[in-house]
Amino acid sequence: MDTFWQNFLLEIALFTALGILYYFYQKRRLIRYEDTKVPLVMGFVLQACLAEKTDEPQPVLDGVIEALDDYLQQRAPEPPLALLRAFLTSPECTTELREVIRESLIEAGADGEK
Repeated sequence: MDTFWQNFLLEIALFTALGILYYFYQKRRLIRYEDTKVPLVMGFVLQACLAEKTDEPQPVLDGVIEALDDYLQQRAPEPPLALLRAFLTSPECTTELREVIRESLIEAGADGEK
């Protein structure tokens, strides 16, 4: 009976150690995801803007695309959140693109609502 309790306590200790290691692994993954979330979201917005781009000149959309590209190429230190918010209210923004940008701002935590 003494061997049973030793094995039982050893297994509990092993599973506890594995649980603690898994906790720190997941915590590191979440922190890494939070660090790269804004560039990832801005990349999705850039793809949506490029999909809406036509052959006709669209100076407002071109400015948004250039600003997003500058941020993603690390030529600008901050994402162009103010420009995206201004573009949301402009008549050049389609309803589909408006929804993409609105959801992206919410996902990036820059929607102004806390």
